[in-house]
Amino acid sequence: MSINIENPKYTLLYIEDEAPIRMVTSMFLEPYFSEIYEASNGFEAMEIYHNKKPDVIITDIEMPKMNGLEFCKKLREEDKSTPIIITTAYTSIEYLLEAVSLNLIKYLGKPLKEDELIEALETCFNQLESANPSVVQLSEGLYYDTFNHTLSSKDNILPLPSSQRVFLDILIKNRNRVVTYTELEYEIWYDKVMTADSLRTLVRKLRKVVGKEVIENISKTGYKINLYE
Repeated sequence: MSINIENPKYTLLYIEDEAPIRMVTSMFLEPYFSEIYEASNGFEAMEIYHNKKPDVIITDIEMPKMNGLEFCKKLREEDKSTPIIITTAYTSIEYLLEAVSLNLIKYLGKPLKEDELIEALETCFNQLESANPSVVQLSEGLYYDTFNHTLSSKDNILPLPSSQRVFLDILIKNRNRVVTYTELEYEIWYDKVMTADSLRTLVRKLRKVVGKEVIENISKTGYKINLYE
């Protein structure tokens, strides 16, 4: 797989306590991601993770407050699949074994080498593509492209308002769980207050297009998508 830098579609959480390294590395990584979130320690990173749900994580090991391995252990308690790349200036068998046990993509020595970092990114993107293909089938003959945010039926593109596209994007990205009302409010109505009526109206209109069975309401919790099998 070659990395597409013309239309990057994945987000990154980059954790590094040394500001100069973080700045230079973020500049190098910028073309490969649609957005990069930065943190200087594991506590900051955990808060960003819960708010932003990044697609890929790169973290240094040696950091104050909560180091990279402690962060990965805590993250893996609730998230077994997000690709993680570990960086460190120190190599040890203990670190390597721990990295393997945490299902990490790559263990990179510092200073980072460009070719090794790109190879690790390719591995991350391949994993994301295989787990979450960009085109999903919602029902018979109906497909949604999460990369281009388009709904298609046979040879026709079906127009959707931006709020409905965002709603589908969120549900598809989190296809294996229920997306809460709070998450939907933050992502769709981030600068406004979401009302129950506005959400119900959005869902009702979208169901007319994709089918009622595709979008499932979980009482008092949120919504879940049921993809076509």
